[in-house]
Amino acid sequence: MKIVRDRIEIAFRDEGEGLPVVLLHGFPFSSRMWNRQVAALAPSHRMITPDFRGFGDSGGAPSSAEQLADDLQALVEHLELPRFVLGGFSMGGYVAFRYLAKHADRVHAVMLLDTRAEADAPEAKQRRYTAIDRIKSEGADGFLNDFAKLVLSPKTLERRPEIATQVRQLMEADRVASLIGGLQAIAERPDSTPLLSKITQPALIVVGEDDKATPVDSARKMHEAIPGSTLVIIPEAGHVSNLEQPEQFNKALREFLAQV
Repeated sequence: MKIVRDRIEIAFRDEGEGLPVVLLHGFPFSSRMWNRQVAALAPSHRMITPDFRGFGDSGGAPSSAEQLADDLQALVEHLELPRFVLGGFSMGGYVAFRYLAKHADRVHAVMLLDTRAEADAPEAKQRRYTAIDRIKSEGADGFLNDFAKLVLSPKTLERRPEIATQVRQLMEADRVASLIGGLQAIAERPDSTPLLSKITQPALIVVGEDDKATPVDSARKMHEAIPGSTLVIIPEAGHVSNLEQPEQFNKALREFLAQV
């Protein structure tokens, strides 16, 4: 299914019935990264998984986290969702923060999944722009091959190389403009730390114990700043904990959703 915003098609899946749960994917993935979560939760919840512009089956290319949050609001209005659970993984979490800054009244509960509230430090921002230069000069494959290793736990790489293959296959490889736009949007995102203490909804924070991109320390800071939040650390998982340990990840989401 698709909606059109600013002459750009935004694709989404809408499966199941019950309390609506919107899951926002990370970079450089699409909504396909949520396949295991949709299969597990759709029997009891309405699972809505959009493709950000420039990814999956959506058109265009992203320019900012704010823009992607506005795309989400267009989808929320199209589906006439009164209140819903909002979950965001990595870049999807950055977009979720921007959405909360404008539309917190629409959100029933929040799930911050392998993400962080802080803006990029100067050195991290520079790494993203170095990656952009690499993609422009070499194409996307080399960058994505290295990125796929970065987001996985060393235990996964050593013991389950097939997961590394699956993760790489889920990455968007043939839309250079989208990869560049996504990296720019991440690099220039604002600091969302001031929002944390204002989150009054039930909040779940999930992080892989070996997450190098959005580490456990960042998850703990969010947990300490969000009143009454729940923190779950997934053993033997890196940044893509939902793909590395789907059973434990799904259990965390299922238990949280049962309470809200």
